[in-house]
Amino acid sequence: MIAWWNSLCLAVGDSLVGWSLRLPSDVTLLIVSVLSATVFTLVRLVTTDQDRLRRAAADKRQLRRLIREAKSRRDRQTVARRRATRGQIGLLSLSAELWPLLAAIGPIALLATWCALRLEFHPPRHCEPVTLALYTPVSATGKLVHLVPQEGVASDGWIKRIEAITDDGPPYGMATWQLQAEASPQPYYLTVRYRGEGVRHELLIGRPKYSPSLVQHGEAIVSELQYERVKLFGRLPGIATLYCPPWLTAYLVLSIPLIFVIRRLLRMR
Repeated sequence: MIAWWNSLCLAVGDSLVGWSLRLPSDVTLLIVSVLSATVFTLVRLVTTDQDRLRRAAADKRQLRRLIREAKSRRDRQTVARRRATRGQIGLLSLSAELWPLLAAIGPIALLATWCALRLEFHPPRHCEPVTLALYTPVSATGKLVHLVPQEGVASDGWIKRIEAITDDGPPYGMATWQLQAEASPQPYYLTVRYRGEGVRHELLIGRPKYSPSLVQHGEAIVSELQYERVKLFGRLPGIATLYCPPWLTAYLVLSIPLIFVIRRLLRMR
């Protein structure tokens, strides 16, 4: 199910905004954020009674004024009654927010998934260093693993020894290669020989897209290409405690204000 959804998001997202991947990542994030904010605003325009929301907003403004007047007269009963009326109007307005949220979930989730698959990392450029890591069970510590040489790819060594990593969480084994590869219209297929079998990981160089960062090989073996993460203006970090990577932080920082800007331009409630 997840693979099907990811494929759908890539197909739709690439057809809509795939061209923007050739632009700087900040510009691409801004384009996707504008598109997301526009979609959300248009969905709201279609699914809400704008006249009713405007009248509700006018009523709340009027009630605030009347409440201030009642307070100045120290008329507590009138203040309480008008506050209750304002609360009822607020509940009606809040209920009107449900349909836009439900209707927008699909397209916004599609765009956000596309960003997660296309904008989490910077695609590696010609001869730019990139790290390949192989994660194994800790029981494989000390064993040798071999990255198969291929034309166009340079490494700090082809044969590595698996080391035990015990610093954080459950222990595991890891071997790493520091690579540099020439730009190519065709993908490289990095192959690591481990226990007589080939562990393969695709690598794109000099392309607007990047290969998957993590690839699962069976139950206990994972390979990872450690790319540079996309950050807004090269600085905005993620929020690790909320599992919010830098691209998502940037997407929210750009999209949320844009929703209110577009609503203001269209004079929407």
